Amino acid sequence: MAARPAHHPAAHELIHLLLATSDLPPLMAALAHRTHVRLAPLGRYQCGIVLQRRNQPTLTAASNEAFEASLQERLTRKDPHLGAVFGGPASSHAHPAPEDWGAQDGHGLLVVPAPAGRDARGAVAVVGEVPTRPAGRRELLAAIGRLRNETSWALHLAVRYAAERERAENRAKAMLNRTVIDMAIGVIMARSQCSTKEAFDALKRASNNRNVKLRDVAAEIVQHVHPSPPQTVFAD
Repeated sequence: MAARPAHHPAAHELIHLLLATSDLPPLMAALAHRTHVRLAPLGRYQCGIVLQRRNQPTLTAASNEAFEASLQERLTRKDPHLGAVFGGPASSHAHPAPEDWGAQDGHGLLVVPAPAGRDARGAVAVVGEVPTRPAGRRELLAAIGRLRNETSWALHLAVRYAAERERAENRAKAMLNRTVIDMAIGVIMARSQCSTKEAFDALKRASNNRNVKLRDVAAEIVQHVHPSPPQTVFAD
């Protein structure tokens, strides 16, 4: 995980962004805009962020809609510039910018990895004019490096929060499904005077014969007893 930018004004700003945005897409959009603004004193640069998580769709954000559309198109085409970051070891890749990245002659594309956790990989893409002076290049690369580290830190925490929230939602959904199934088993036991196992086996047979999810079959049975859908109550 990237080190927290402690004792630095960026730390408070990043914490504010994390607290203000509960979802990854708006946070990424805010981070892309932030990178764009921070690089503005050094020139005109388009900035984008790509995030890949295991078993989740790839997310993109950029400082303007045209650049985000280019990022999404490049991902669809398995662009080698992005693929070099996501498919290989963590390293930076600088290239002349392709025309459809929205760059002009003398502009370049820099893609740098932004680690976002064990099961997530991020990247920061910057398109803009390549400074002609070595000192200008060093200044630009140093600025991008700092912003990449800050973006990586924020993404890492946001990904962890998103994963915990998704796990909590999945647990709540599983508990709701279990409630419906248990209620249906109780209905079958009462009507058929059978054991718990026999009632559950009957429920499974109905699900398999109809090719309908077990939870949906159970809900139908429960609603024959009471029309209101069953609910699981979670204590605060």
